[in-house]
Amino acid sequence: MTEIREVASPGTAARPYLTLAERFCAEVMSLCDERRWTLRELSRRAFLDVGFLSKLIRGLVPATVDVAKALDTAFGTDTTLQNLAISIRSELHPQLPVGGEFVGREGQRARLDGLVARMTADSPAVVAVLAGAAGAGKTSLAVHWANSQKATFDLILWVDLYGFTGDQSQQAAPGDILGELLKGLGVTAGRIPVTDAERLQSLRGHLSARAARVLIVLDNAVDLAQVKPVLPSMPGTLVLITSRRRIRGLAQVARTVHVPVPPMTETDSVDLISSLIGPARAAHEPEAVARVVDLCASLPLALSIAGNLISADPATSVLQHAEALADRGRLRMLDGDHAGIGVRAAISWSVASAQQDEARLFRLLGIHPGPRFTAGVAAALAGLTEPEVLPLLDRLVDAHLIQQHHGGYRFHDLLRDYASDEIRAPRWETERQDSTVRLIQWYVHSCHAADLALTPLRDHHEPLDAPPAGLYPAIFDNARDAFAWCTAELPNITPVSQLALDQRMWWEAWRLPTVLIDYHIFARPFHVWTSSMQIALIAAENAGDDLWLAEVADKLAAAYMRTRDYGRADDLSRRAIALTKDRIPVYPRLGWSYMNLGVSAHVRGDVAAAVDLIGQGVDAFVAGGSRIGELAARIEWGTALRDAGDRDRALQQGRMALAGFRADGDAHGLASALAPLARTCRAFGELDEALACSEEAAERFNMVGDAWGEGDALEIKGLVLADLGRRADAVLVLAAALRLVEPLDEVKADQLRREIRTHDSPGDPT
Repeated sequence: MTEIREVASPGTAARPYLTLAERFCAEVMSLCDERRWTLRELSRRAFLDVGFLSKLIRGLVPATVDVAKALDTAFGTDTTLQNLAISIRSELHPQLPVGGEFVGREGQRARLDGLVARMTADSPAVVAVLAGAAGAGKTSLAVHWANSQKATFDLILWVDLYGFTGDQSQQAAPGDILGELLKGLGVTAGRIPVTDAERLQSLRGHLSARAARVLIVLDNAVDLAQVKPVLPSMPGTLVLITSRRRIRGLAQVARTVHVPVPPMTETDSVDLISSLIGPARAAHEPEAVARVVDLCASLPLALSIAGNLISADPATSVLQHAEALADRGRLRMLDGDHAGIGVRAAISWSVASAQQDEARLFRLLGIHPGPRFTAGVAAALAGLTEPEVLPLLDRLVDAHLIQQHHGGYRFHDLLRDYASDEIRAPRWETERQDSTVRLIQWYVHSCHAADLALTPLRDHHEPLDAPPAGLYPAIFDNARDAFAWCTAELPNITPVSQLALDQRMWWEAWRLPTVLIDYHIFARPFHVWTSSMQIALIAAENAGDDLWLAEVADKLAAAYMRTRDYGRADDLSRRAIALTKDRIPVYPRLGWSYMNLGVSAHVRGDVAAAVDLIGQGVDAFVAGGSRIGELAARIEWGTALRDAGDRDRALQQGRMALAGFRADGDAHGLASALAPLARTCRAFGELDEALACSEEAAERFNMVGDAWGEGDALEIKGLVLADLGRRADAVLVLAAALRLVEPLDEVKADQLRREIRTHDSPGDPT
């Protein structure tokens, strides 16, 4: 099956936990040290607020290009910091968060320290589970401890599993978790294998090659089924899991240590409040501080919210604050909510104390169904611009009502639940409906812009009306930025599509998943691809639109084709054909259905059917005016004709596809045409042309970062070299292909190993 792609995946640093954002902060501090400047002096020279600079160097606010430009001007460093800030925007993998204020948990930290003290690179793998109630501070403990271990471990990886978001569709699937871990190892999206088993094998291979002590943090796990398939079980590996559950059965598959995380001790709770409001103020009203601790049930989340609110209002006594919190708690008790009462009371108290526009934004953010949101999303919900919404977000962060998270923001699970409950109150119904519509429209327009930036040269993009007045979707200057944005937003696509479906916004629920097809083909996020397309299928059925149904059936079939589920793919392709084959004029997408059926038949050995079906696909593309479809189908048709023994037509179709992509300047399309043509030329004895095509294909695939494609082209080159009698050269080239393919596709890797054994012999000087 031909995949026409233009991959623009950035690389990552050699030590995954040393993020570009951390490098930016370190560079700013180094430049200050060289000049012996204080932050206040830097503030004066760069015309930036000193409080903002303090947050910047601690990693609490993102480094924008405008800020970097101001700093470069102040330091006289040309564009050094600007270039680094631009790179940060494309850093795809979510790195270990920076630890914040932390108090207590000596017992848990000591137990984890003890595990590490006995570990070497050869020690058996260990799993440690931090389990405790919501709001108990499990994530804070894990992040703080992991940050303290950077000098101990050679490698630290971190993934949020979204196990307790309230929406099971948001929980990370094992394949997604493995994909994130591979990205943390520097594997670009185009090089991540398709199946879960191959991804786990690739992870083990990368870790084995490093022979290092590795810490993997899996945050917010829901159960054994979520984590069991992702445990690498490599020597020298410690997997640290946080969960609200003990995860029973884990000890049967891995050496497991359970570390309970109960509410904090009274002493630690007082220390945490003191660190937030100031030791002198806490010492002045010790009984009131103890009352706050009691009302917050010693849960760190509640204590942080309460302490921050008290700190922000020094004119009110701690006792008065405690009485206000107690009132909130009594209200919740009358509602019968005895679980987590301290957290809910603290949230209610904090929201009630916020400014009106801050409280409104907090409520509206409860509409967003995904695990993470950006300032653009917040602006869409509130009907504001990003510059208008950013100060509000900063104040919500300061109040511990939301958290900054890798260039965006997120809720603690309990805070999300609270905001969602608030916005569903009857008095906010009109505002909730208006904001929900804006949110969904923002995603549709942003995804459309991203897809257009990914493949600007192709003719399959359908026009979209301008966004409604006052809505400001994301915009992209290039494919790299679009790819990075899609990757960051990926966990939100299915939940937002479901939200559109729930709102009976049929077109939006259909359009949002289908418009991202180019990204799906590039990055292969099969869980999101299939789940979101299934929502689009339901939306099309509810709308009763045959063309919508046919398009989503095609795009869902494409996902199943790539996961080798040919039965389901064929059913969808046949459904699309039944809906569109009799339309006049010819529906352009009809060609994809015929081509998919033909490729499926070819894979299963029915070459005659493949030739016929793909030929019908070419005719449909030509009649419907789809150039990208026509060229892709001619590649597949040439391959099927080759296996049918039709020399002239096979070469003709392959050369026509090649000429078309070369004329269009489509880099990945050109590489995708060259490799199959090289195989066809070799099959019919045109060895010189086969060698030239395979060499150019390998070069082109390398240029666009497609490792699997490059390995495939090198395989053809190696086989042609063997045909020419250059067996030693052939083995070297096949070995290079194996190195590229081995982490991605075990079936292909086995084939290459067999070919190397066939052409290698003791007498060859290889």
